[in-house]
Amino acid sequence: MEEIDYNDDSKEGKLRRWVDNLQLESWQLELLITGFSIFLLASGLDQYSAIQARINFDKFAITSDNTVIITTVGRAILASGPLMIKFFLISLLLHLLLRGFWIGIVGLSSVSNKIEFEKLNFKGPFRKHIPSKVRTLDDLIFYIDQVSSVIFAYTYLIVFSIISVVLVGCFLFVFIGLTNVTLSTFGAGGVAAVLVTLIGVTALVLAISAILFFLDSLLFSAFKRSKWFSYIFYPIYRFFSIISLSFIYRSIYYHLITNFKRKQIALVTIVLLMVAFITTRIDSWDRYTFFPINEVHNQYIIETNHYADEQGDDFIYTASIPSKIIKDSFLPLFIRYSPEQNMALEFFCPDANGINEGINFKTSIQVGMQSQTDTSKTVNELLRERMVTDEKMASIIGCIQSMYEIKIDGEPIKTDFSFAYHPNKGEKGFLQMLDLEGYERGKHVILVNHLDYQGNALMAEVTKERFKMSRLVEIVFWKE
Repeated sequence: MEEIDYNDDSKEGKLRRWVDNLQLESWQLELLITGFSIFLLASGLDQYSAIQARINFDKFAITSDNTVIITTVGRAILASGPLMIKFFLISLLLHLLLRGFWIGIVGLSSVSNKIEFEKLNFKGPFRKHIPSKVRTLDDLIFYIDQVSSVIFAYTYLIVFSIISVVLVGCFLFVFIGLTNVTLSTFGAGGVAAVLVTLIGVTALVLAISAILFFLDSLLFSAFKRSKWFSYIFYPIYRFFSIISLSFIYRSIYYHLITNFKRKQIALVTIVLLMVAFITTRIDSWDRYTFFPINEVHNQYIIETNHYADEQGDDFIYTASIPSKIIKDSFLPLFIRYSPEQNMALEFFCPDANGINEGINFKTSIQVGMQSQTDTSKTVNELLRERMVTDEKMASIIGCIQSMYEIKIDGEPIKTDFSFAYHPNKGEKGFLQMLDLEGYERGKHVILVNHLDYQGNALMAEVTKERFKMSRLVEIVFWKE
């Protein structure tokens, strides 16, 4: 190791002394960052799931148009978050455990630094085996300090590697998704066939190249050491280094593979993957084999997010009523508007598409110029003509409610929607007041059906016949 000249007052000498002191005291920063990160990760996992659910519903809803590529990629990136959080948490807990053990050894060494094997009076093979295999406290302090620092850096390397895999996967998916955009833009003619074939071949080459790129990392840069293949692999490496953002953590990777044995790196990787796999299996281990899974939704399963007084921090994803037990004659039913319905709304209610345009600066200028030539109308009258009138709003809401069916105990109910924001989290949707006069005391079931497209709109022509009524939600309530 290079000796530090503490009398060197040059800029390089001061920098070297600062780095040397920082390295000696880095364990304090590691513990501080580890403890803070564990707290944030453990407390933020549920919040992340809630944010992910909301973004998936509001921003990345799967609709049958060209945005399906963007939304699917967005969902894939968000879905990788919990995996990285759990892996990060497990690795940091292991690092904290080792650092705690290391601090305990440091404290013990300050009391006594020597192991007195003679006092143990070992006999036979233990007399030579134990002293030769048991490390001194100084050696153990140095060894665990190295292992802890490596695990800390290795954790970030793995997390960034997972991010790289997700980014490359999303890039390939977007590229493959161009075939759907091409078909929807150019139709099914010869030009589209040529473009789709070209895109498919290019996507295949990129996919094989991506596999080679990640295989090179797993094989400790084996492809870079090949005399002839390195020339072929070089452009692949440069391209995917940018796509995967691997240039950010490349220094850690090369430091580990040049300063540690491959067996050690492979062993640590296998251990961490096994711990992550075991944790995942434990989370998915279901002992309630006679209880329906979360994906089942019908009138025989009570879901708390269907009742406003039991929702807590949950979002409304389909519909909601105030409570299981209804005392009043009118029951407010809130049906949440999902962006997944946009294609059906655009097909059946095209007039509703410009409902949010309103009066902007450009429109105000146009109205001002029109009022100068058309003196029969005032500016306010011209502005009202540009806005959504009551008649148009009634037509829009009438068209929307025709796409839904509401039944109580199997009997159809006349739909009478109003646009509404739910007080829970400001969810957008439609409010229907259900008249319960005449219904007997006891259990009742609300069924909400909505018009849904059957098939893939990117692969076939959208026709009216492909829209079918399908079940949206069933909610059980009891009338007093």
